[in-house]
Amino acid sequence: MTTRATRKRAQSGIALLLCPFALLLLSAVGVFLYMSSATEKRISTNYGAKLNAYYAAKSGLQEVRDRVNYTSAANPAGGGLADRLPRDIAGNSGGVLYVVNPNAGNVNPTDSNNRYFDDQLCHDYNSGVAPGAKCDTVPGVANWFLPQQNSLAPAGTLSPLKWVRINMKTDRAVAPNYCVDQTCANLDAPVCWDGKTEQLSPGGALPACDANGMQSVYMLTALAVTPGLSENSARTLLRSEVVAPSIRPPGAITMDAVGSTPTFSDGTNIPSTAVDGRPHNMDGSAAPPGRCSKVAALATDNPTSTAQLQQELDTVRKNIVTTANASCNWDGSTQSGSGTSCTAGLWWVRGTGSSPRFITSISGSPGGPGPSGDGDDGKNSQLSSGTGTTTCNSSTANCYTNLNLASPELLAVAASYASPVPAVTLPGNLPPDQAPALFTGGPGNQTSGSIYQSSLTATLPNEVALVSALVTASQGQDNYVAVASANLSASPYGTSGKPKILRITDSSLILQNQTLSGYGVLVVPNNLEIDSGGSLQWTGIVLVQAGSILSQTGSGAQFKVTAGGTGFIRGALLLQPGTATQPGSTASSVVSTTSTPGAPAFQISYSCDAIDMAFSSLPFKVIGSSEISF
Repeated sequence: MTTRATRKRAQSGIALLLCPFALLLLSAVGVFLYMSSATEKRISTNYGAKLNAYYAAKSGLQEVRDRVNYTSAANPAGGGLADRLPRDIAGNSGGVLYVVNPNAGNVNPTDSNNRYFDDQLCHDYNSGVAPGAKCDTVPGVANWFLPQQNSLAPAGTLSPLKWVRINMKTDRAVAPNYCVDQTCANLDAPVCWDGKTEQLSPGGALPACDANGMQSVYMLTALAVTPGLSENSARTLLRSEVVAPSIRPPGAITMDAVGSTPTFSDGTNIPSTAVDGRPHNMDGSAAPPGRCSKVAALATDNPTSTAQLQQELDTVRKNIVTTANASCNWDGSTQSGSGTSCTAGLWWVRGTGSSPRFITSISGSPGGPGPSGDGDDGKNSQLSSGTGTTTCNSSTANCYTNLNLASPELLAVAASYASPVPAVTLPGNLPPDQAPALFTGGPGNQTSGSIYQSSLTATLPNEVALVSALVTASQGQDNYVAVASANLSASPYGTSGKPKILRITDSSLILQNQTLSGYGVLVVPNNLEIDSGGSLQWTGIVLVQAGSILSQTGSGAQFKVTAGGTGFIRGALLLQPGTATQPGSTASSVVSTTSTPGAPAFQISYSCDAIDMAFSSLPFKVIGSSEISF
């Protein structure tokens, strides 16, 4: 018989069996919770390290983006980089600039054995490395990277940032999915920015973006690595495509016009206005090599306007040759009865031979002209056979059309006899490559080396639109001034450090016995004229626009310097006569001053520094960004 006591004895010891299982279960739960907590901690640590690396790389990009906005001379303590940027694509000499964190230990992105080697660069040039693979090679050319610069992190600052790389953008850097021209046909062409969109460089003899009226797009690449062993640290590679906020007009005088009515001379002498597309500092001196590309003296975006400019330049040449031949004897004396004195420049044109160096017409019949007389320079001074006279052309070596308007000798201040041309003294005793000339600068892309015609019809309107946007955005700010011509200040507007936006509210601006000077952007509706006693001394951008950006009416854009007008524009002159509602408008660039020995009375000198100064309140524009983590 089973009693209660018997049953209790049968169940004794069950707790001993349950307790170990309970302890085992609780231990398993504890271990799980511990492992889960450790995992969460590792996730949190990794996430924090990733964020640390991300923001360190981001800070490097932002620092460099700020520093490329000014030159090393403008802010030595701030480490300006604008004058140290690569001028060629990656893979070529000087195609890469590294900004290295001096507090990050042994960092050498150019050494493949270094932990922080740049293993992404090979995809930005034609290295042959397969897409997606890490790089283990560097460009094979000498001096493929520029002298390294340091980041501005104070000594002792600990940051995962290792380096930031700067190089020009090409389609290869974003191929195959994001090629600018959609076809990826020219992977190594520099990518340019026309003010609104990216364009491939037109290439040819002038591949640089800033020689074609556009800015270069730069790739900024930053590497940040958190402390620890390689397998435990976070690595982040960030990239940004950036471009300067300013513009690069393709000419010292740039016309966005379907036609032009230029008059560069009054027909009586050598003009005393010089147009110079060589880079200049803001004080008018020659800029150091490499700051920016030379541009043509004159630029347009329309074949009709180009042809009209070419015709007017030939007219200038013919007038100069005609005046020189009519006023100068071989010894530099003035011909009897001539109404014009033989200046040093005219004597140089005429030459010291028995006959003038240049002619304007050929005497003879179509049957076969022959030489008759020659100068000491070995060129025929005239061709004659039979009867009749025809205008010469460039196929005749000594035709007036071959007179080089970029010759500084045209503006000589003194001359002495030499053969076959007089020895001349240039203004300021400057060397020929720095002395002023009538029309000089980059080689251009037209028959006359003084003219550049943009192959992209949107480039010049986009540049003017960018200037207009800057003016509009500045309204209501301390740097914006709108004033009538009668109320112009005698003091300069702005400084190089604090440029102004000056908008003329009248329908035109005529400076007569009045001086206007300043720094920044000057916007004039319809007509800007510098008459006798008037002087314009502007450093930056001068925009003469039909009406104005504030919807005044008008159909033409004229810039005119008459006899007695003086001054300078250091930067660029933009003429935009028409709008979408005013087709067929023309730009008039009129210079009708007479020659006086010495430096030109008025000079338009291209200066990328002055143009950038006008946009100095704006940072580099970020076009796109990407991130690579590994």
